[in-house]
Amino acid sequence: MADTPNEPEADAPDAHDDEHARGRDVRALVRAHGLTAWEQSEVALREALSQHLTVAFLGSASSGKDSAIRTLFGIDFGDISPIPGSTVRLRVAPLDPEGQVLLVNAPGFGDIRPEIDELSRRALDTLDIVVYVVNAEGGATIDEKRDLDLVRSRGRPVLVCLNKIDLIRPHERESFVVATLQQLGVDRKDAAVCAFDPLPQLSEEPIGIGDVIGWIHHQLHAAGKELLFAKHLRNKAAACEPIIQVAARHASVAGAIPIPGADLAAVTAIQVKLIRDIAEVFAVPVDREVALFIIGEVLSGSMRGFMRWGINALKAAGWIPGTQIAEAAILGLSAMVAGGTTFGVGKAAVRFFQSDRKLDGDALRTVFDAAAWDYKRRRESGGP
Repeated sequence: MADTPNEPEADAPDAHDDEHARGRDVRALVRAHGLTAWEQSEVALREALSQHLTVAFLGSASSGKDSAIRTLFGIDFGDISPIPGSTVRLRVAPLDPEGQVLLVNAPGFGDIRPEIDELSRRALDTLDIVVYVVNAEGGATIDEKRDLDLVRSRGRPVLVCLNKIDLIRPHERESFVVATLQQLGVDRKDAAVCAFDPLPQLSEEPIGIGDVIGWIHHQLHAAGKELLFAKHLRNKAAACEPIIQVAARHASVAGAIPIPGADLAAVTAIQVKLIRDIAEVFAVPVDREVALFIIGEVLSGSMRGFMRWGINALKAAGWIPGTQIAEAAILGLSAMVAGGTTFGVGKAAVRFFQSDRKLDGDALRTVFDAAAWDYKRRRESGGP
């Protein structure tokens, strides 16, 4: 089956009327379920934003901690004074006026005096995530292994970033990564290969940032702190990527098909929350009318693209609109449609807020269809 739709044939007037009718049906269903979903998402959003989060960046002076923080959060730690009373250059910076999100920058925790001030003590005692940065060019040292073991003994999730990978010859990188992680005793799933500030002639953009953001998002998800982290990231589109992926996975197992004649409630609730989360990351005000506009527009106007494929594929598998879903083939297809539409809604929402909320329905549908087809292709090839 083709991944993308064929060129549409000229439709008869009654076909256009039928498509407009389906569009009205979708908007009505989205609105009916969306009003309840909006109230539910309000509670979840307030809860997520009321928490506290502390992220520590550790590593030697040459590892690139400052570059990592600057790339991820847009903060220059060179302007932040060390904490008084510390034998190392420990720095703590709040990312918001209330001090809900703290960043810690230090070589390590082994030599920090007990007399450090209250802000620093709170940061050390309430760590949520540790990012340990290693200079790939120099390789791992005994001191780094000892300090990393001390950090992990505290029971906090630790991501090891092998930074400056751009300075390692391409054909030597994989063997270097394997050897270094073995020296440090770190599993590959808890490591990221990156270059926070690569040489311009080798890469115009930081390398591996998506992996770093994705790992931290995954670790914070269980505690409901991932949104608090994402909203302070410098690259808003990258910050939204794991949020969209998680929402698409949830939608794919929600047991609903987001098309007329089926139960739209579960998927609509996921998509409404997704749009609110994305708006929070972009720090853009959003009301329920904007959220329902985005969902209603992309679903109602896409009957000639991904949504048409979904309807036809489900009907070919034996699904009858308005009936219960039981067959495994139909369940698999419905998961694909629900996940793809949610992924597409998320991507359309990102573009909408990037445009300062100026995208119209046609532009939103173009983004939606491209993203939904991409989701389908990646799922069929075994990708995330």
